[in-house]
Formats: sequence, structure tokens, C-alpha cells
Amino acid sequence: MTTEQDSLLIFFANCAKGIELLLKEELLMLGVTEAHEKLSGVEFVASLGVAYKVCLWSRLANQVHRKLHSAKFESSEDFYNELYALPWSSYFAVEKSIKIEVSGKHSAFNNTQFAAQKAKDAIVDYFRDQMEVRPDVSLDNPDIVIAIHFQKGMMMSYLSLTGESLHKRGYRLGQGEAPLKETLASALLIKSGWLDMLQTDEPVLLDPMCGSGTILIEAAMMAYQIAPNLRRETFCFTHWHDFNASLWQQLKTDTHAQQMEGSQRQKIKLVGYDYDEEILHKARQNIQAAGLSDYIELACQDIRDLTNKPGVKTGLILTNPPYGERLYHAQPEKLNHLFRCFGKALIEAFTGWRVAIFSAASESVKALGLRSNKQNKFFNGALETVLYQFEVSDEWVMKRESPTQKLKRQAANAILQDDAHEAFKNRLTKNYQQLQKWAKQQDLECYRVYDADLPEYAVAIDLYNTHVHIQEYQMGKGVDEKLAQKRLLQAIYHVAEVLKVKYDHIHLKIRQRQRGVNQYEKRATTNTFHVVKEYGALFYVNFDDYLDTGLFLDHRKMRQIIAKSSQYKTLLNLFAYTCSASVEAALQGAKTISVDMSKTYLEWGKRNFTLNKLDLNQHIFIQADCLSWLKEAVKSAKTFDVIFLDPPTFSNSKRMQMVLDIQQDHVELIDLAMRLLAKNGILYFSNNYRRFKLDADLLTRYNCQSIDDQCLSRDFLRRPNIHHCWRIVKMETVS
Repeated sequence: MTTEQDSLLIFFANCAKGIELLLKEELLMLGVTEAHEKLSGVEFVASLGVAYKVCLWSRLANQVHRKLHSAKFESSEDFYNELYALPWSSYFAVEKSIKIEVSGKHSAFNNTQFAAQKAKDAIVDYFRDQMEVRPDVSLDNPDIVIAIHFQKGMMMSYLSLTGESLHKRGYRLGQGEAPLKETLASALLIKSGWLDMLQTDEPVLLDPMCGSGTILIEAAMMAYQIAPNLRRETFCFTHWHDFNASLWQQLKTDTHAQQMEGSQRQKIKLVGYDYDEEILHKARQNIQAAGLSDYIELACQDIRDLTNKPGVKTGLILTNPPYGERLYHAQPEKLNHLFRCFGKALIEAFTGWRVAIFSAASESVKALGLRSNKQNKFFNGALETVLYQFEVSDEWVMKRESPTQKLKRQAANAILQDDAHEAFKNRLTKNYQQLQKWAKQQDLECYRVYDADLPEYAVAIDLYNTHVHIQEYQMGKGVDEKLAQKRLLQAIYHVAEVLKVKYDHIHLKIRQRQRGVNQYEKRATTNTFHVVKEYGALFYVNFDDYLDTGLFLDHRKMRQIIAKSSQYKTLLNLFAYTCSASVEAALQGAKTISVDMSKTYLEWGKRNFTLNKLDLNQHIFIQADCLSWLKEAVKSAKTFDVIFLDPPTFSNSKRMQMVLDIQQDHVELIDLAMRLLAKNGILYFSNNYRRFKLDADLLTRYNCQSIDDQCLSRDFLRRPNIHHCWRIVKMETVS
């Protein structure tokens, strides 16, 4: 025959956000029939007897509620009517004091206080109408707690079994500035493997920053089979009509027996340290109140003096160090120093130990010098906090790596994760073998060996003698960042292997669309320059300080054409950048005038001239806005045999008198340049705007010949529209 105590009811146990799965597993271990994770809690099915057991033994639940009913409602009056209709007198007597707790949101109420007042009215009115007497309301020590939760237009009403939160075990007499809830401390212990360690012969737990001792007390309760809530004096379910006092007493008796059995366990070490004697005094008070003074060892010790005890080969270190929100606020260096000292002690004295650190200070955790092998997110109140887990061994110790060493290690690890990189390796090898011979024949040290040939490896790879410049194209929307990072590291690994370059000669940048003068802005300050050769000319390049290196490889053919056309003539190089076209022309006997808005790049250009033993006195370098300078040059009737006009796609530099948009402004630029051409002169015009269209009117006024095919080098065949190039001369007139 099934008794009322054996019938199944629906309950809800709430908990800290992030430990729902742990709570579900605990409830199933305690004998509940079924359990389902919800946000910040678990709904479960059980008999009242099992629910009593949950209240005694749950280390993770904050509250346990018995579900009474749920309903959808529209207005506050509907809400009142739903509650009034429940048979309250069948649950508890009118003499019992009540308290209403409301959580969640509903459109019928502006705040939970109003909803609680309405709920109180409904329940009080129910008793008054039924019995002509009303229950008292008590906010401090109620006999009955009625919990109501709003969610998605619904109301769920519950009776609390526990009343006050279960994290209040009854032993906390004193606490530090940043106390850890008992239920959360238990979750950290379970997640970090303390229950597994209790199955070993000599389990050891050390908390080197133990504060008021919460972790140690909860660990001891687990170790010695002590029900966490046995010391609580009140539970609301003892005031219900269907409370089974004999069953409850039997559960407590069984619990005492388990505790007696657990107390016989030997060789369990629980050790706590803290640098503050005052907080240790509070810890001792709490430990004594929990009846655990014989099981936990405390000592005053700074984390910098942490050492292992002789003969202890392994154990678990779990701690909740101060992490800046309430302690060490605005003192990151002090906090980092604390973690560095902690990490040094771990590496020197605790090899073979497991370590778990609960912290919200992610940057400070890095100062430990250990790589975590597992991370779990929890919420300490509203603060998202992480349980970092470590193994103290050579494998997980962060070596003091240079950026190059770190890159090499990461790249080597990346190729072990899948085989997709083999296709990239094969393509890079094929490209390099073909282009290497061609480059040698052309007397080139700098050329592109790969340009996003495979969509999964979206990088451009340029070889500069013994250095490699890798540009990662900007990721599109929806691209998995972790996958893209892995692919990039795999590409770097094969670049080093196939091209035979050192890792510290690999230079990486993320390439994205540049507007204004972004492409010319300084990005670092290494001031490290390298010399490379192109068709016999020498150039300084810088791989790290700017987005570009100082030498546009895709303009190689254009520079060659300009140099040949300018032999022993005058060349005007507009938007000259680092004056590479001027250098190659000067080597062919040309007199050059280089104009650019940037003093930095003109100085770079002068260095290029000096590198090639060219007399700077024979050449002119002008810092100016090219459009403004062109207008003034036209007024002064200057003329040049060859003009190279290579403007950016867009520029809004403060040093310019107007915003430059190549599609909009190219007509004016070309017209002005054409007025500066000497008789039989040639204007070479180029730009890199992919959707550029030459104005139709220019085609009627000048002889405009597209020379894209002549300017496209073998190493850029994959991107035939990388730039647009024209040879422009004045139309011959017929007399």
C-alpha cells in the first residue's frame, strides 16, 4: 500500500548559476526519481521522505521548494484569484506565521513588492473567508515561506522546505572581507576532484589562503560523512500538516550513525594557512563551531613562505585567493605579485600535486607560470568567476618563452590537431619550387609565394630574402575565430619548414581594408630595417612598424617600366611613398622629383637613394599635399618628361586641404598632371581600388592605354585586378 509519504511530488532546488549539473548529479545520488536542469536550479521528482533527505544532505542547493501549482495570468486580479483558489488550509494551519517571496518579472507588476503584497492579500483573505481568522506575517522568522516565481507570463507557486538558505550551515561565527558561500565552496571541491581524492589511501587538501576556513570545513564534512545541514535548528516543512516527524527523526538518526562511521577515517590531512592572524582566529571559531577542531590544522603563514611537508608526494591545493573586486581593488601589480609568489612555490615544492584556484582575476592567474588544463565558470554572487585547474609538472609549467618561442610551440601544436594543413603545405611547396627559379632568373629577392590559394588559409605570404611577411586577410562574418587561428598557426609552421626561414624572421599582420591614412600609420617602434634587392636596386624594408613594408611588390613591373621610360630624363613621382620608383629611375640616369605628404616616408626614400650610392643633391624631395602641389606647379609652368601618379584609394589626412577619393578625384589629378607633361611626355597612372572605372571623358581627351597585363608579375597572377595601370599621353593633333 502506498503511503502519502511515498507519493511523488515535484520540487525545485535552486543553486548558484553554473553548478546546475553538479546539483542534478547530487540529487540523483540522494535518491530522487528524476531531475531536470533549469537556470540556477534543478526541478526534481521525489517523495517527501527523499525531499527531507535532500534538505539534510545537499551540499549545493540554496533552497528546496515544493511545487504547488502553475498558471498563466494576465492581470494582478487574475494573479490574486489564482492564489486565492489554492487550498492553503490543507498545507498548514492558520496559526502559522507566513512570509511571501517573489522572484522574476511579469507585465502585470512593476515590482516584486507589489506582487508580494497582492499574494499576501489573497492568502490572508482565503483564511479569513474560510475560518474568520487570518495568519500573521513574519519577515524575520516565519513558520511558512511561500515562494512565487514569474517566468514567460506564468506564475509558479511553491512552499519552501528550508526557509532560510541552506548555505547557512550554522557554523559561521566569523568571516573575512570576501566570504565564499558554503554551497559554492562545496561545488568547487567536487569540481576540483576532492571526492575522487577521498578514495585514495592518504588524501591531502591544502588551502594556502584559507580566510575564514569555509573550503576546509566543507571538505572535512565530505571526508567524514557529516551532513552539511544537520546543525540547522529549523526547517519550514516541520510546520506543514503532512510533516512526518518519525520519518524525519529516523533520517537524523541515520545521519548521526553515518557521521560516527565517518569519524573513524584516518590519514586525512586538511591544512590551511593565512597571513592574517585575526582572520585565522575567525577560522578557528568556525571550525570549532562545526565540531571539526580535531580534523583541520591551521597556521599563520604568508604565501611567499609556502612549502610542502616532508614525505607528502601528492595532494590537492584548492584556494579562493583575493582577486580585486573587494580585496586588492585597483592594485593589479600587488595582486600579480601575490600570484607570482604562489606560482613559484608551486613549481618549486609541489610537483605532482593538483591545484585549483577560484578567481576572477584572469590576468593575475597568468602570473602563476602554469598553464591550466581545465577551466570552469561559476558565479560568485553576480561576479563571473573561473575555477582554474592545474597539474604541477614540467609539461604544464610556462617556460619563460620569448614571443618567437611561443609562436614556434603554438605552430607545432597546431599541426597535430588535424590533417587539413597538408593541402596548404603541398600548395606552398609547389608555388615556391616554381617561383624560386623564376625569381633567381629575374634577380629578385622579394616575391609573393602564396595568396589565399586555399580559402581555408586566407593569407598572403611574401618572401623578402631570408624574411617572410605574412598578411592575414580580415575574417568575414560567421568565421570561427579559433579555427581561423589554428589555420594561421599551421600556415606559419609550414612557412618555416618549406621556405627554410627562422621563426624570428616571420612577421605577421592582419590585413583589412584601410581608410584614410591608416595604411601609413605607425604600428610599432622597432625601427628595424632590412636591405633587399630588386632588379639590381637596393631598398630598405621594415616588417613590423607599419602595415606595409615600404616596398609594394605588386608594383614591381610598373617601377621597371617607369625606370626604362625615364632613362636620362626627368621624372615626377607623385604620392612617392618610400621613393622606390624614383630610385630605379635614378639608377637609369633620370633626374627625379619625389612628392609625398609624409616626412617619414620621404626620409625613408632618401635613405634608399643613399643605399644605392645616388647623389641626393641631384634629386629633389618635396613634402606636400600632391593635389595642392600640382595646382601650384601648373601655375609656375613646370614640365616633366615622365610622371608617375599613384594615389591612394582614399585619404582624409589633416595635412590635406580636402578629402581625396580616387574614383571622384582622378579626373582632376590626371588633368593637372597632363598639363605638366613636356612634349612627347608620358603619364603613368595607377591605383589599387578594385572597382575603379576610368572616366569616359578622359578617353576622348587623351590617349589612355591600359597596361594592366604588362604590370602583372608572375607571382601575382592569382589577383589580376590587384591594381589598375594606364599609360596616358596627349592626343596627336592634325594640322
